[in-house]
Amino acid sequence: MVWSLATVTRRRRLARDAAHSRASWARRWVAAAVVIIYNFIGAADIYSTVYAIDIGAGTEANPVVRAMMEHVGDGWVLGKLALQAVISVMVLWFPHWIVIGFFSLATAGNAYVVYSNLTIAGLV
Repeated sequence: MVWSLATVTRRRRLARDAAHSRASWARRWVAAAVVIIYNFIGAADIYSTVYAIDIGAGTEANPVVRAMMEHVGDGWVLGKLALQAVISVMVLWFPHWIVIGFFSLATAGNAYVVYSNLTIAGLV
C-alpha cells in the first residue's frame, strides 16, 4: 500500500534496501544499461509517434500523451522526456533485480510500441 511508505520506519527501510542494491556494481551497471536502452527507445517512440501523426497514418493511442498533445502542443515532448527522466532516476536509485526485471519488461513493451508506430507509418 502506498500509504505504508508514509511511516518513518518504512521510508528508512526503503532507503536502506535501495542503498544495499546500489552497493552492487553489477546491479548498477545493468540498471544503467537498461536505462540507456529505455531512453533510446523513448526517443524513438517520440520520433515514430510524431512521424506517424505528421503523415496522417495514425493517432496517439495513449490517452495521457494524447491529452498532453492537445493541451500543451509541442510541449508534450518535454513532458514525456521529463517522465522518462524521473523513471530513469528511480531505477538507478533502486537497482534491485526485481525492479530491473520489471523495468526491462516495460522497456520491451515500449520497443514493441515503437515497432508498431514504424509499421503504421510504413517505415518497416
